[in-house]
Amino acid sequence: MSKVVIEMGYRSFVMDAEQGLKVLEALSSCEIYESKYHSSVGDQPSYNTQHIYPMDSSSASLSLKLISNEAYAMYKLAGKPE
Repeated sequence: MSKVVIEMGYRSFVMDAEQGLKVLEALSSCEIYESKYHSSVGDQPSYNTQHIYPMDSSSASLSLKLISNEAYAMYKLAGKPE
């Protein structure tokens, strides 16, 4: 079965193409959660605010690419990088 690589943030995950489609379907209905740090200004101390807002193409760090079975087997033989 073909594999897909899903990149989320700074990590990449490999899974069967069918599973990858399910992950993308689940994430398509998500909202974005973000904690934002605000520096201190004058006498006001620094603080964090939390935000939830709709996902759009500019706020999602997610990509998917298809890899062949042959490429998957070769990459798997290479193992974890040192």
